Amino acid sequence: MNVLFLALIGLLLTLVAIAVLALCCIKLKKELTVKKMELLEAQQLVESRDKFFSIVAHDLKSPFNSLMGLSELLMLHAESMNAEQVQHHCMQIFNSSGRLFTLVDDLLQWSRVQTGKIQYNPEKIDLNVISSNIVNLLRISVQEKDIVIALNLEDNLIAYADSNIYSTVLRNLISNAIKFSRVGSTIYVKGHKNKDGMIEISVTDRGIGMDKKQLDNLFIAENKQSTTGTFNEQGTGLGLVLCKEFVELNKGEIIAESEPDEGTTIRFTVPSEIT
Repeated sequence: MNVLFLALIGLLLTLVAIAVLALCCIKLKKELTVKKMELLEAQQLVESRDKFFSIVAHDLKSPFNSLMGLSELLMLHAESMNAEQVQHHCMQIFNSSGRLFTLVDDLLQWSRVQTGKIQYNPEKIDLNVISSNIVNLLRISVQEKDIVIALNLEDNLIAYADSNIYSTVLRNLISNAIKFSRVGSTIYVKGHKNKDGMIEISVTDRGIGMDKKQLDNLFIAENKQSTTGTFNEQGTGLGLVLCKEFVELNKGEIIAESEPDEGTTIRFTVPSEIT
């Protein structure tokens, strides 16, 4: 009887050990699956970032090549050119250097966001004044395309946001609209206060527009493709990714609407009071 009892106890302990071992195996299998998924995600992230930075490197070449080519042209043939030709080439150099600066600045800003080093200093800011200053600065860059920037904001639009972040967002959105607008068209910049207390700013162009796939990937860095403007301007679209990061940092939201060949409207919000 004692032998049978001991045998049963032994069998029970064996079954318990098998159950514990099975549970450990299941746990280890789950952990291994999670680690494999994390490794796969990390590999995909590295591949996406490598692809993204290769696009950035490619797009940095275009304005550099333009600057070097135009500078060489002026050095070799400036004496044989009339004033109008020299001014035209100088304007091209100015536009190329501006695009290069914007691309590098966006890249640095995006890097700061990714590493958490961006400074966020919200305060009461006058959107009418800031928006007007940005539009006036960008009007120089639209002369080549003969584009009009129409600014129409409600009076006394006071937001509680970071001034530099707001300026970066609006500058990028208007610059992007300029890039894809046709010669002689108008870009509309509007602003008003919603009933929920948020201020909505919109930038609308009548340019080449986007299809659904482009629209879905508009604010995703890893899915960016090199894009060409109506004057063959190069760009990665990083500025729009940065816009989304900054708008959300300023406690707002951003959305885009577009149709191929009909143009694009991008709207974003900023709080009008402390939230």
